[in-house]
Amino acid sequence: MNSKGWGALYGLCMAIAFGWGLTGLVEGGCDWGFNGRSRVCGVPDGYGWHFAVCVITAVSLVALGWTVIRTDDWRPSLGISAGAVVALGITLSAGTAQGFLILAAVEAAFAVGMPLILWRTGARRRGRRG
Repeated sequence: MNSKGWGALYGLCMAIAFGWGLTGLVEGGCDWGFNGRSRVCGVPDGYGWHFAVCVITAVSLVALGWTVIRTDDWRPSLGISAGAVVALGITLSAGTAQGFLILAAVEAAFAVGMPLILWRTGARRRGRRG
């Protein structure tokens, strides 16, 4: 497997993990507390792993997106799209409450929009050089 294949596999795994983490955060909701002056939303007990996975995968997906834009190749982003579709299935299997449906719509837009945005960005950059 070449580096593009590894990039697609990496995007697939990170998008699935990110979707799992976000689904857990939607399911857990907010643990409201006070910081002295105002109310703050915190991660409820038992959902810390979901938050940690969201932070790690968000940073990883940004790095992967930057790499795809810099190399002018949009094909590794198809792994992100496939992972977003799997994450969409995870989200909808967790429930159909309003929060889950909003998250599912965002994941669907991400699955469709990510390769299109990266493809257009790469095409625009190729047009400037050639």
